[in-house]
Amino acid sequence: MALTMGLVFVSCDKEKEDDVKSYTLSVSLNKADSIYLGTGTENVYGYGYIEDDITFDPFILTHSHVDWGFGNSFGEGFTYTSCANDSTPGFMNLSAITGKGVKTNAYFIANAGGAAYEGGMAAAISFKDGKAYKVKDCYVTNSTYAYLAIKYQNDGNPEPMVGPWENNSKFTLSITGYNGNDKTASVDVALADGKNNILNIWQQVDLTKLGKVTKIVFSTTSTDPMTPSYFCLDQLTVTE
Repeated sequence: MALTMGLVFVSCDKEKEDDVKSYTLSVSLNKADSIYLGTGTENVYGYGYIEDDITFDPFILTHSHVDWGFGNSFGEGFTYTSCANDSTPGFMNLSAITGKGVKTNAYFIANAGGAAYEGGMAAAISFKDGKAYKVKDCYVTNSTYAYLAIKYQNDGNPEPMVGPWENNSKFTLSITGYNGNDKTASVDVALADGKNNILNIWQQVDLTKLGKVTKIVFSTTSTDPMTPSYFCLDQLTVTE
């Protein structure tokens, strides 16, 4: 999968009624099967990951990458991609099950697993200069990695680590807002609920409950602890 820079943009619009500025995080890449990986080399933490956050004013996304000797790879936090492979299992396939973003060919993908161990990197979005914004909404869907692991117990390993998915099995994304150190609220999204309700389209999520925040943290939980903690995000909108 090629590392190819493209175009990431944040749209800025004024809402007509109260003249409030809104910002939407969106991405478009010039080439298919492109993935952004950071270029930093010094800030190393758990498992040799190199921390190199992504900034698109006013959004700041956690991001890390690693070079284990066989090429630079995505680590934890967020990255953005135009990969459209909805059939290949395993963590090396950084694709949304939809094969594209909500409005463009690209979108953001997150590995939220770092939040589960000491020294890991949470999948989080904060804002420039620590400013607080009101959260409006976003779109989420499953990664191909998680979807195939849940649907077919195919996680790319010769002997799959993910167990059979039952009618009472659940894979949940929690989106939590913080204003400084204070938690504002949390919104849960079902990425998979039972055998037949596994998200494979972009789902709009109302985040107004979070209120005014300086940071948004994304985490996943599953009834099967071996479920890949990957998900996809697009069109996050906040207002001043």
